[in-house]
Amino acid sequence: MRAGLAAIAITVALASLAACSQEPRGKDYLSAHPDELAQILKACANGTHDIPQECSNASDLDILRKARGSLGK
Repeated sequence: MRAGLAAIAITVALASLAACSQEPRGKDYLSAHPDELAQILKACANGTHDIPQECSNASDLDILRKARGSLGK
């Protein structure tokens, strides 16, 4: 009986965590929030950011920013 209740509790906890998971922030959002972009780039570089799509979006924007800077834009 106790094992069944523990399994239910674990299932409920995992479902709650999944419901709270954040959608990846897109390029438009990150472009409008440069502080968050910088934080994500830093976390992705040191391996502590756990949303791969955000790392990709942030990296793309960083490359674009650097390219524009080299062109004087």
